[in-house]
Amino acid sequence: MMNMKNLTTILMVLSTSALISCGDDEKATPDAPKSIDAPADVAIDALTFPAAPTLGTSQIDRLGRPAVNTALNAAFNDDPLKTAKKDAYNHATDPATWKTTVLDPATTPPTTVVPEFARNMGAFDSLDQGSGLMGTNMTANTPGGGCGNAALFSMTTGYGQLATVLSDDRLYVDTAKSTCNFYLSLEVEVATGGGVLHSQCGGRTPTHDVIDTSYSLLAAGFNGFNNMLQPLVHDGVVAHTDITEDMFPFLGAAH
Repeated sequence: MMNMKNLTTILMVLSTSALISCGDDEKATPDAPKSIDAPADVAIDALTFPAAPTLGTSQIDRLGRPAVNTALNAAFNDDPLKTAKKDAYNHATDPATWKTTVLDPATTPPTTVVPEFARNMGAFDSLDQGSGLMGTNMTANTPGGGCGNAALFSMTTGYGQLATVLSDDRLYVDTAKSTCNFYLSLEVEVATGGGVLHSQCGGRTPTHDVIDTSYSLLAAGFNGFNNMLQPLVHDGVVAHTDITEDMFPFLGAAH
């Protein structure tokens, strides 16, 4: 059984991102780039740096829905395969091919996006085991969360339906709606088979907690939200309070 403290710990590990630190060499040339492996007395102009990429020649990243590629693609692979699969996902430019983009050509058949997402969803679906969230455990057939209560899961199709929804890496917005307080509003309507009609415009705003919402949907489906549509599965990261929906640059001062 997994308590919420363990759940939070796992989610924090899964959502950890690398931090890059910048320093000052305190020499005559301020803030000049310097190799971290170079001896202190090596002149900056003697170091060799790769040429800057030419903008517009190729796509290097795409991020319609944050954390989807990070969490569901190559979740249990090591480098260099992990990086290669994530790059293949990010380099796909045609939305018509996003579901069938080949991530690993070495497998038989070649691994594509939807089955890759689906096979990794089970790990997230199990994270609410013992949490007390409503849902049916497909192995014990008892309430209380665990495997089998992720959005759109079925014993027939497994996680394939939700994987198909998330592989379409675009944000959908209903411009007829005047409020936009719920991330994945339109996607939740699809994920619940129309059981929860969207009352919000969808899309993504700076104040949306996209990680908590995504993990709640993956771990417990609609049961991962309260009656105010606030996510119940949390990554343990406190939201910034110095953000705004309507005043550029939307974020507060850097820390």
